[in-house]
Amino acid sequence: MLTRRHLLAGAAAGTAALLLPGTASAAQPDTSTQQGWLDWITARRQDVSVLIDDGTGRRAAHNADTRRLLASSVKVVHLSAYAVAVAEGRLDPNEQIRVGDWDAHHPFVSDGRAHFQALNWLGVPCDDYGIAKDPEQRVPLARIPEAMIFFSDNAATDYLRTRLGDPALQRAAARGGWARPDTRSLGGEVLMLMLPEYAPPPGSPVAVRRAMGDAVARRFVADPAFRAEAFKRIPDMPSTPDAQWPWVKGHARGTASELFSLHRAIARGLHPQAREILARPLSGHVPPGASEVLIKDGALPRTLTMGLSVRWPGGRSGTAAVLLHGVTDQDIQNELPLIDLVLAALSDPARFAALERALCRPTV
Repeated sequence: MLTRRHLLAGAAAGTAALLLPGTASAAQPDTSTQQGWLDWITARRQDVSVLIDDGTGRRAAHNADTRRLLASSVKVVHLSAYAVAVAEGRLDPNEQIRVGDWDAHHPFVSDGRAHFQALNWLGVPCDDYGIAKDPEQRVPLARIPEAMIFFSDNAATDYLRTRLGDPALQRAAARGGWARPDTRSLGGEVLMLMLPEYAPPPGSPVAVRRAMGDAVARRFVADPAFRAEAFKRIPDMPSTPDAQWPWVKGHARGTASELFSLHRAIARGLHPQAREILARPLSGHVPPGASEVLIKDGALPRTLTMGLSVRWPGGRSGTAAVLLHGVTDQDIQNELPLIDLVLAALSDPARFAALERALCRPTV
């Protein structure tokens, strides 16, 4: 999607100060700090869905069963299905895949240059749109789920969905307690933004939009002339968050409870290969005494989401799912202090209590 992505390995350290929910004011909270995010949550509780459990008996929920946009947080489902397929011998991580087959799922401008960054990470020469100069170049299949999580590459997500199939994605999610996640084509969503004549009318049923997005994505993969037509339409597509919002609000939704359930199951030992990949983006940002942090976040216009777990030696794990609507572009840029806030709440009872008060205290 047309959004900012973060490779989180260099996340900034959080403040050691005790966090308290501030009194909401007319001014926009300064979300460049953890305290600012607490103020934002206090002021915008109707736009917040959270389920958090620190693994010691502390648990807080707010709008946890409200369906909200998931953005790229849904990719934990695809990662889980990949991990199951590898464990069952249906996929070989060492398989050498053709980069052109991966590129075929990338509609040029669909993901804030995530695919471009992934190819550069792998040393694959590409043009400025993230299309490999040599489509016959090969990379190990194992790099695809890593690109999906580390860079939030939508093309990697759709490649895995195509290889595995929706039933496999649904089964993997169900093992973690998430029934029937919306695993529509991400490339198809972007193509319907680029080529609105292939999109359903506003307000159409979710199943209709998903089917039309899947159909246009399949055509993009198979038809070079159609890809060329899509490329020519790039200058005309909506390019601002406000212009994209009518499209964004029809994207895949889920609940904090569902996202929490799968992340908690992975933190507790389900899908070990998925856990290993989720642990790498924040490997240098683990709270004192903990063993690892697992994360997959997502962003779309007006939307910021994440599933996050902390694991400690001895078997304790804490998990949080956070879905926020109504955020600004600057709030999305300020995601790292929000991550630090959630890490603090999972690690320190006083900070957990501060977040719980922000979730529950009425705005004044």
